[in-house]
Amino acid sequence: MDTNTQIILIPKDSTPEKIETSIAAFNQPLADLLTHIGLPTENLLSPIDERRKIIFSLESAISVLPVEDRAKAVYLSKFTVAVAVGLFDGAINFLWDETIKALRKLVSEFDLQYFLLIAHSVNSKYKSYTAADDLEGISDHDLLDICRRIGFISDINYKRLEYVNYLRNHASAAHPNDNAVTGFEMLNLLEACLKYAITAKPDHSVIQIKQLFNNIRTKEIPKEDFAAIGDDLIKQSQERLDDFLVSIFGLYVDTRTEQFVRKNIDRLTPHIWSAVSEDVKYKVGAKFGVYRLNGDVDRKDLVQKFLETVGGLKYKDEDSLAGELLEKLQNLKTVHFEWNNFYNEYAHAKSIANSLPAGGIPDAIRKLFVKVIVICYVGNGKGYRQGIDESAAVYYNQFIEGFTVSEIKEFLSLFKDAEFVTDFDYPQPDGRLRNITKFFKSKTKDIYINRVLDLILEYPARKLQSLADDKRYKEAMQYVK
Repeated sequence: MDTNTQIILIPKDSTPEKIETSIAAFNQPLADLLTHIGLPTENLLSPIDERRKIIFSLESAISVLPVEDRAKAVYLSKFTVAVAVGLFDGAINFLWDETIKALRKLVSEFDLQYFLLIAHSVNSKYKSYTAADDLEGISDHDLLDICRRIGFISDINYKRLEYVNYLRNHASAAHPNDNAVTGFEMLNLLEACLKYAITAKPDHSVIQIKQLFNNIRTKEIPKEDFAAIGDDLIKQSQERLDDFLVSIFGLYVDTRTEQFVRKNIDRLTPHIWSAVSEDVKYKVGAKFGVYRLNGDVDRKDLVQKFLETVGGLKYKDEDSLAGELLEKLQNLKTVHFEWNNFYNEYAHAKSIANSLPAGGIPDAIRKLFVKVIVICYVGNGKGYRQGIDESAAVYYNQFIEGFTVSEIKEFLSLFKDAEFVTDFDYPQPDGRLRNITKFFKSKTKDIYINRVLDLILEYPARKLQSLADDKRYKEAMQYVK
């Protein structure tokens, strides 16, 4: 190599040819060094033309970041150096770590207690989390999902960030892999993380929820205000309303909660209970049995009082079995979305099989049961194992074979759930999803259910994540009762 070769990486002053020449100028010395010390050089660095695509678009891509923030963005410096050198897998790592850091900061500064109450409902293993430092223990997928549920991230942007998470797990330096990422893909990842996480701000409706939750905790609200508050609250999305109810229920049964806070909740909940989903009502009722079995008399009595206030005693579960299954399903879902799920789901699936009552799936956990088992059966389309934990598949098959019409109805409604449809645009999940849809058709003669099942089977390949937006699906689901 000519020792006088000038390395130029500033696009505005350089042609594509000069950029390629500059990159090549330090490629060879790197290769020579690795060869000298006996290390491999094959398939190590991304192609020069892929790096050039990013370098020429980088200034535009990061323009969304304020200048004052850009000056402190060490992660972007590392990202840029890794890209220029050709280590795209390392660049993804730097970007994703900052994305998770930004979301944790957003959560901490917005309303940490509200976030953690929802986290407790997502997975009971988070129930001891009380501080910002505890956020590091929440899995990346669960962090994204809770942010989506609260409203920090829209459904479509959740999908974008979940894709970055997928590449971080399967194409970055975080884990061994042979997957390649193109320059344009890297630019898309950078744009998604900057726009939808690192510079994200809560929308107005989320701020309203925060203000209400804060007021409930800090002051006694006049009784006559609750009808109007309830009317406004039920205009929120179903998922956000459900999460709000679960959060204030968590406050209600916390023995440290002050009495005026419970009075606020007692006055509000009758105005919103009827709009809360059946699934959440059963989850609340299931807590009675859990506290009863554990000898937690104070919390058991608080659940009783809560259900009496809203007229929901029929949802009370005297048994702790539903609560036990709820925790096991939450753990399985978290494991499924983590790295190496192909080897870790089996123990959780077996444990669920051991706890499932002979009488069928309890009402309190039916929706979650169908969601988690179908997600795990369908898989994520990654790896060489059909995208599933093949050891656990025997249990998933067993559970699905036992589905009744009630479970099939839950399956049909889940296409509106952003987390449920996360991996449906990959070939293997799409195929496995259609296989169980065919099986469900053999389980029922209901013409309305079969109309939706037929729509799923006829839908374009790898497009089922968009089914819930289809007019035909919305119309057909009106008759599935």
